[in-house]
Amino acid sequence: MDWPSITFGAFLATAAIFVLITLALFPVVRRPFLLWLSARTAMIGLMAVMFMAPSAPIGLSEADAKLIGGVANTLSIAVAGPFLASYVERKYLLEGTRRLLRSVFPIGLVLAGIIPLVPHVPILTNVPETGLLALIAIIVFGLGKAIALGSRAATFQAVAWSGGVIVGLYLLVHELVTGVELNFWTSAVLAALVLEFIVTSMGVVDGFMDFRRQRDAALAEVEAATLAIATDPLTGLANRRGLLRHYEEGECGRPHGLALIDCDNFKRINDRYGHDVGDEVLVAIGKGLKGENVFAARLGGEEFVVLLYGADWQSLAEKARRRVTTAVIEHVSHLATTVTASAGIAQLRDGETLASALKRADRALYAAKDAGRDRSLAMTPFDAAPSGAGGPPHLRAVG
Repeated sequence: MDWPSITFGAFLATAAIFVLITLALFPVVRRPFLLWLSARTAMIGLMAVMFMAPSAPIGLSEADAKLIGGVANTLSIAVAGPFLASYVERKYLLEGTRRLLRSVFPIGLVLAGIIPLVPHVPILTNVPETGLLALIAIIVFGLGKAIALGSRAATFQAVAWSGGVIVGLYLLVHELVTGVELNFWTSAVLAALVLEFIVTSMGVVDGFMDFRRQRDAALAEVEAATLAIATDPLTGLANRRGLLRHYEEGECGRPHGLALIDCDNFKRINDRYGHDVGDEVLVAIGKGLKGENVFAARLGGEEFVVLLYGADWQSLAEKARRRVTTAVIEHVSHLATTVTASAGIAQLRDGETLASALKRADRALYAAKDAGRDRSLAMTPFDAAPSGAGGPPHLRAVG
């Protein structure tokens, strides 16, 4: 096998692989420029077979090969317009420029349809070439505008197409000056086309990486915003929204119970020391309520909720309540008043909503306050008298 055949075979293999890769990527990323790119590559490959193959295609006359090659060349330029329109980043190019680039395709289809008519209608002889020059001018305009605005995709594509432009101009000038066609023009054109495939691939990869960075940044912003609306800004604990989301999503499994914890006589702290100190106390309570097998949240004011996981959930609730006092002593050392808390505890029933469990814990909390504060009271597993009995809830002390 001679060198031209090896070179041409390698080119066709490269083009085929490039088409297969772009088509395989499309179902994954759903970017339309991949389809236009694969169509352009296929047309380039067809044009190369018709014009640059070491031997004429079997079953085709020279005139037929020239006709098919001309149509393929026109279509390769026609699809370059919508390819560029969908390839350049959305933040670049005005919509008017994108529409202009997209118009290259239907115009190119018309020109491709005119080519077979040229031998029969002499007046059309110069129409395809003139039309192609106009299409190339539109593509160059769009490419230059995108590059001027800072498009990385357009910059990559300009480099990808530069090889073909340089080779084409060199061959044209050489033939005009010497009147002789270069004997290695086929290899030069194939090399330029391979360069286009390689650099375009690099541009596509760069674009995907940039898209991934933007996507990750957007996801991070969404996650941060979601966290912000679900977090109490003062204590850093979950707020009511965050508590409900945690409960419903079951991130730690289903809790066995919950405790509604309220700082005793908190209004006196605000009145005596000021709201700044009151805020320090709330922050300290938030730190104290955190612990293993618990999920703490602030409902509002001085009221907190702790979801309890594990068989010793009642013990965990009492420990969390007592940590309120020690946390305030540790983190608000200048406070002369000892801060205590009361808690209402409720066991969670199967399928019970958070609102229902909080309502039962709230009844236990009020009972703890009425009983003198600084204590935990728990609802029994079936925490109220039978329906319609009208008696008080069944409560017992914890701790």
